[in-house]
Amino acid sequence: MKKAFKIVYSVIFLLICMFPLVFMPFVKNDTSLEKRELNKFPAYMEKGRLNVDFSTQFEAWLNDRIPFRPELLSAANLVKGELLHASTSNVIVGKDGWLYYQSESRDYMDSNRLSDAQVNAAAVTLSLIQENIEAKGGHFLFVPMPNKASVYGEKMPSAYRKAEENNLSRVMAKVKELDVHYVDMQAVLTEQKDKGLYHRRDSHWNYQGALIGYNAMMDALPRDHKTYSDAAVSKKNDWRGDLDKLLYPAGGVMDDQYYYDIQFSPFLFTYPASTRSPKEQLENFMSDKEEGDDLIKAKNNELKDGSRLYMARDSFGRAILPYMIDNYEESTFKRTDCPDVNSIEENTDFIYEIVERNLNRLSEKAPFMYAPAREADKAAGSTDAGELQIYCDVEGYGVRLYGALPGEKVAGDGRVYILLEQNGESQVFEAFPIYEKELMAEKEPDAKNEAQNGFSAILERTDALAGTYQVSIIAGGQKYQAGSIEVK
Repeated sequence: MKKAFKIVYSVIFLLICMFPLVFMPFVKNDTSLEKRELNKFPAYMEKGRLNVDFSTQFEAWLNDRIPFRPELLSAANLVKGELLHASTSNVIVGKDGWLYYQSESRDYMDSNRLSDAQVNAAAVTLSLIQENIEAKGGHFLFVPMPNKASVYGEKMPSAYRKAEENNLSRVMAKVKELDVHYVDMQAVLTEQKDKGLYHRRDSHWNYQGALIGYNAMMDALPRDHKTYSDAAVSKKNDWRGDLDKLLYPAGGVMDDQYYYDIQFSPFLFTYPASTRSPKEQLENFMSDKEEGDDLIKAKNNELKDGSRLYMARDSFGRAILPYMIDNYEESTFKRTDCPDVNSIEENTDFIYEIVERNLNRLSEKAPFMYAPAREADKAAGSTDAGELQIYCDVEGYGVRLYGALPGEKVAGDGRVYILLEQNGESQVFEAFPIYEKELMAEKEPDAKNEAQNGFSAILERTDALAGTYQVSIIAGGQKYQAGSIEVK
């Protein structure tokens, strides 16, 4: 009897294990919910050799395609998240049905503190971009979007303790010190938070929060604009939040959304090309499908004032697309945290929107912008501090000079200058005080490559720049000899 029980038990166990595989050819999962690229079937051979990681890669491929995977994940997350109140699928289950990204906890508790060098690099970078835009006749505006936990922290689980300061407050303090134009969106949204400006089951603001944010941005530019204050609004429980999808891919809880009855001016999308009507294309861009929204260009058919907008944005920028299109003759929306500033035309307003949890990216890669020329006195009076390694990449667009500075502390005003000397004459350029992590990893693969002081500058290739130069780096009153470079 005991032996028969073991046999039956083993057969049932094997049948349960085989059940998903039997249905695998017939059941297709909705992979769009996870917003990631699925693992590909591994190759048996790699670079002429047997793929020793085949079993691990095959397991990852299989796990992504197990039938009823969304249902199994949803059931597991229900138990782990809602009942045990543990973080799961990168989601924090808060109070009263509120959900948060797991990454928000690091900003909330200040466990991902940026170094002084990184905070300085972010603020100085923004100030240099602003200088460039204003020199071309436009207005610049920095818009850091607060994480949901920074506005509705009271709904976070009690186990998470809010820090008195974090990266957002430190970057904002430095930005203010450098007179960079900004919107304190955390203060704007917190002041009116009782209206319910973020979704409960989504990581973003709702359309009501977006309208308030839009007006705050336009007030700060400054620019005459429509406020839509008289627009009728209705609330519907029809929004499926991104966090809810992560938690319950098989189907979860709908969220409230606010819909405004607004008649926008006629417009066209000039990029990307589409057979859809402008209205249908806009609805697609504003959804969370994130299809073809890397670069969007639109033209207002009624405005003829020559106004132009360039907006570097992330997913928070989706909800304000129609308002911006309705208030500029031409508008460009680029999904990036490393903008191509050189491509921005004269008399163009530039809004740089980035969510709080991604602020570290401001200090990790310099934007594509030619380094501004400075007066020779920026290099005067500096003390000789020895030598350092500089890297020079000569490309069609220009000459990129970059490297690391000794030490982690910010010296002086945190600005970095590059001195080029040739035949008794000199030129001075200001560099972004950014340590190019990716580029340095290629040049120094054995280095620790941790966050530290650095510099990065792109010099425009002109006939006047051709030749061989002795290079010095000036930072914090210290002058470092960096050898010579040749520009052809």
